[in-house]
Amino acid sequence: MIVNLIVIALILFIGFHYSRKRNKDSDYNRKRYIKTICFILILQSGLRNVAVGTDTYTYFLSFEDTKNMSWDKVWQIVIDYYKYNQGKDPGYTVFEKLVSLFTGEYQLFLFAIAILFFTALGRFIYKNTDGLRDAMVAFVIYSVLFYSFFSITGHRQTIATAGTLFAFEFLKKRKLFYFLLIILIASTIHKTSLVFIPLYFITYLKKPNYYFWIVIVLFPVLLLISNAVALYIFSLTNSYEEYQHMDELRPVTFVCLMLLISVTALIRYKKIIKLNPTATFYYFALMIGIVFLSLVFAIHGYMRIVQYFSIFIMLLIPLILRSFNSAGRKIEFLVYSCAIMILLFFFLKSNIDMEYRFFWEEMRLEEVYL
Repeated sequence: MIVNLIVIALILFIGFHYSRKRNKDSDYNRKRYIKTICFILILQSGLRNVAVGTDTYTYFLSFEDTKNMSWDKVWQIVIDYYKYNQGKDPGYTVFEKLVSLFTGEYQLFLFAIAILFFTALGRFIYKNTDGLRDAMVAFVIYSVLFYSFFSITGHRQTIATAGTLFAFEFLKKRKLFYFLLIILIASTIHKTSLVFIPLYFITYLKKPNYYFWIVIVLFPVLLLISNAVALYIFSLTNSYEEYQHMDELRPVTFVCLMLLISVTALIRYKKIIKLNPTATFYYFALMIGIVFLSLVFAIHGYMRIVQYFSIFIMLLIPLILRSFNSAGRKIEFLVYSCAIMILLFFFLKSNIDMEYRFFWEEMRLEEVYL
């Protein structure tokens, strides 16, 4: 937890440093800031001990197996999946093998994933924020809500999410071929990324706030039928048995937070769209995320799907905060301060027992591996 608190402090401190620079080109400062923070986040992810994160050691064993595997065996895995529907996500095995051609060190493999993901995330933030303060808030949100998954846990979905972030720019430009190409490649790493495809077509609808309000109003109904719906979908795609329902993983706090953010964003809709017309894409993405969020109490694995869309709150929350600018500087300062304090509270609440060690330090593996 201490390391992540230091990272959050650096996000704020370096942001304030760049915001005080008298450089006329504010976009230049924002770009340098984003690159600097992404570099820090790459180090945080890449330097971690193999025991940090629930799945890191499992992926370590997988990498060790794959690097000693022949290419014939790798291609057989691909063929078995697409021809006989055996195994899952063969693209990840190909990715492991490709990286192992350059290095057999798992630590460098972690860096390769971190570089790929944070290049995508940094570009995502740069292309979709207007000011340095928006980027600061986005990075704080990442460290509070998404660090524990993308930085230290899932390899396959981290790579697949990087693909969806790259694809999002083609969605905005209405370049369907390149959008689908990237998503289809990402789906070979983690097939859940295919759920990102409907976003392309849904965003052709007008007035997303109307549809979003309908989803919010019907959310209790969605909860009531969530067991039947979730189990039916799961029966069709039962490749991820390990993500079935677990009472201890019910994300009550996250669900409440997402609903609160959604309602606030809808209330401030007109002001937000005036600030950034592109935000209609963010509303549609979050709306899809809320639909899948209604299923997580039935099968917690649907959080894997929600992640593709919930990450857009990194763009919406800064816009919500900026929509209060006209209320005066004191109100604006109070709103930003309260937002940062609330985010830090959520971080401390959910990460109090989280342990981080660098790869050169000793750390005990989780009990599941012992």
